[in-house]
Formats: sequence, structure tokens, C-alpha cells
Amino acid sequence: MVEEKIKFIEQEFNSYYKEVRIASEYIFALNYGGYDGVENEDLEFSQVWTHEYLYRMYNLLCVYFELLQLHDYLEKFKKEFECIITDKKKATKMSSILLTYGDTDDDLFLLIEWKKFLAPFSFYWKNENKENTKLIQLLESTNEILKLTKTIVKKEEDINSVIREIADLYYEDVSAYSVGYFRHKFTSYKPDVIIGELNVSIEYKLIRENKDVGTKIDELLIDAKRYTDNHLNKECIAVFCLSTKVTKTKKQINEDWKKMLFPKNWKLIVINDVAIV
Repeated sequence: MVEEKIKFIEQEFNSYYKEVRIASEYIFALNYGGYDGVENEDLEFSQVWTHEYLYRMYNLLCVYFELLQLHDYLEKFKKEFECIITDKKKATKMSSILLTYGDTDDDLFLLIEWKKFLAPFSFYWKNENKENTKLIQLLESTNEILKLTKTIVKKEEDINSVIREIADLYYEDVSAYSVGYFRHKFTSYKPDVIIGELNVSIEYKLIRENKDVGTKIDELLIDAKRYTDNHLNKECIAVFCLSTKVTKTKKQINEDWKKMLFPKNWKLIVINDVAIV
């Protein structure tokens, strides 16, 4: 019985976490300046529902620690956050943490701090890893998807539109590129498949000849070094679609990528034998 309650709380917590990400859109937009002229009504709506979902998450964690009989842990948790969660303004404020590469990761203060409390528990991290694995498997099946949908590939958008449609079957928040998702304009990395639910952006690159590999990697590296992470985009994935003319192997291309020392939140997927017109 207790195990069932614990599992239910874990599922509910992750569900509300996703709701917070959606509800807090205007809070982050105002923080990053992504949307010009955020209306007071939209901001108020965003704050109210973000606070509501955070409050539910707080209550769930209290019960969770109680069920696990972590009384000292629960007492410390309440002492640190009880006065914050009851105040809408404090509960929805932003904060920053320093990342490995000198960038900063801005997020809601409570989510940053709660992750520290959740570090010993696997349910939150397992959920993220499971969803990311599913996404990687989807992207690695790009060529099969193109064949099944009889897609004629002339440009990147031919692939992007199909992948967005497929991803939309599995995820709730799939969209095309929007400047508002990022703090600055990229020069080469313009992801046209954004999975808001996972905070992941995906960019397809057509590789018609061997020489294109180095060029595309160099272009992306410039953006990677300028990129500053934010809550709307935690991970960047580049998908290289190689034409049948390309003789370089996946292993060789991945080795070239690794030599460039991309940030850890940048990943590469290589797809062979794509029929590019």
C-alpha cells in the first residue's frame, strides 16, 4: 500500500513539473527578454499557475518524505521552503547557477533548490533519462521515417516538418524555431524541432559531400561557444544526414566532433544513406 502511494506521488510530481514548465513561459520570457511587451495579464496568469503547481509539488514532497519516514529530512525541507512556498512572489522568483563552461543556468529558484533535495532519489532522474532515450531512438530512426512517409528530401525543412509531426504524437509541446527560445541569434544553429516538454532543441543538417562535415561542425562550434543555456532549452542536438555520396563513417565523424570539445549539453547523431535530391 505504501509503495503504491510512493509511486503515485512520484508520477504526480513529474506531471506537475511538466505543468510548471508550460505555465512559467511568461516568467522566463520576461527574465530573458524573449517576448517584447509581455502583458501584465499574461504575466499574472503565469505567476498564479506556476505558484499553484509548485505548491502542489511542495505538498507532494512533504508527504513523500513522510511516507519514507525521513522525518529529519522533512523537517529540514519545511524549515527551508515553507515560508517561501506560501508567498507567490518569492515562490516564482528566478535564480542562477554556474555551469561547467562558464555559462549560467537560470531557472525558478525553488526548482534549483529542490533538485538538491531530490539528488538521493532516482525517480526524478530516471524519468528524464527515459524520455531522452526515447527521443534519441526516434531521431536515430530518421531515415526509416523518411522512407515510410515517402518524403523527398531537398532541404532540411523537408525533414523537420516530418519529424515534428511524428514527435507531436509522443510529446505535448513540439514547435518550430522561435527567437524567443534563445538569448541571442545563432549564426548556423537554427533548430526547427523543439521539444519543449524535454527542453531539447534539434537541428537537422544535410551533408551532401565529405567536405560538408568539417564545415558544419565548425559552424555549430561557433554557436556552441556563444550559447547560453536557459530553462527553455537544456540540450542541443545536431542530426547530420549523410547522402549516399559521403564516404566518411559515423565513427570518423563522431571522432571529429569529439576533438572540437563541444559543451556536454551538445550532442551529435549521424544518419547514413539519406536520399538527398
